[in-house]
Amino acid sequence: MIAQAAKKLPFQVFTFKPQKLSRVPGSAIIVLQEWWGIDTQIKVHAQRIADSTGIFSVVPDLYKGKIGVTAEEANHLMSNLDWNTAVGELGELTEQLYEAKYRDVGSIGFCMGGGLSLALASKMAETRKPLKAAVTCYGTAPGDKFDVRTITKKTPVQGHFGGQDKMAGFSDPAAADALEFNLKANSLTDVEIFRYPDQGHAFLNDQDWNIEKRKELGFISKDVDPKQTEADVRLLAWDRINKFFIKNLGGETRRD
Repeated sequence: MIAQAAKKLPFQVFTFKPQKLSRVPGSAIIVLQEWWGIDTQIKVHAQRIADSTGIFSVVPDLYKGKIGVTAEEANHLMSNLDWNTAVGELGELTEQLYEAKYRDVGSIGFCMGGGLSLALASKMAETRKPLKAAVTCYGTAPGDKFDVRTITKKTPVQGHFGGQDKMAGFSDPAAADALEFNLKANSLTDVEIFRYPDQGHAFLNDQDWNIEKRKELGFISKDVDPKQTEADVRLLAWDRINKFFIKNLGGETRRD
């Protein structure tokens, strides 16, 4: 049903059905891209989430077919993304998921997508259909455009940040602290902000190409193999993410 509805949207929507668990009826997760665009990594993330939770996942292509293969290209694409327009389009996607009988909708994003996940939660908190869960992985929303303090009156939030992240004002430790403070102001829902002291930016990325980009950008040392050294941290973070979605999107009532 969402495939038909998505034709009306201004971007392509990739869909990912659970392959390892019985599907949770009426639940969906919007998975939001990094600044690179819709690459293999974001698709791997989306399938993993679906397989680990039993929840139908969708990935909207906010760059509308474009992909950054260098940091310069990715920065250009991200800089030219109008956040208000993008969040409005994500709101349309959320509405269409509801129309397709997905009543429990959550979001998760990585880097730029983490900020967009919070921004979408902020927008939907002002409607009669707030998100049931929102996760950000090393990303925050522009404070001059979106008030995260409104989110946790309606939507539980979970965040994941690296203690060695150098993206000042966006995902560094100070940004994570500020996000947690603002989210907990007048909060009526759960707020969980997790820090991983030894990790840099984008530490959940484990595909070869993305690891090379992390090394090029100085997020990790060039002489380490993060597939091995970060394995336990990734498992911990994914376990927290999966349990959060299962708790808040009806997964505890999973049935065949």
